[in-house]
Amino acid sequence: MKRVLYLIRRRGGVAADETTDLALVSGVFEQKTTMLFMDDGVYQLQGLAERQSALKALPTYDVRALYAHAPSLAERHMSIDDVDLPVQAADGRVVCGLISDHDVVITD
Repeated sequence: MKRVLYLIRRRGGVAADETTDLALVSGVFEQKTTMLFMDDGVYQLQGLAERQSALKALPTYDVRALYAHAPSLAERHMSIDDVDLPVQAADGRVVCGLISDHDVVITD
């Protein structure tokens, strides 16, 4: 079974939404799927209750390994408390570990 890491680095939009859709497909096919939100991608983790987003479906598709890059959150004056999904904070060391532990890395 392939381990797939999806890097979400952009605000919501076509490329980021397509990457989220790919993560849902990975979950359907029972691949070990992890998502890491970095850079402007962390903005996608806010305000999910007020908008339609495939991100809300991730737990339904058994995509539960969700990370937010802590420095990206801090640079945007956000914290884990501002995030609407159950994510874990990831520093640079964790990011390096995630990338090296996965067979495939896909970015938006």
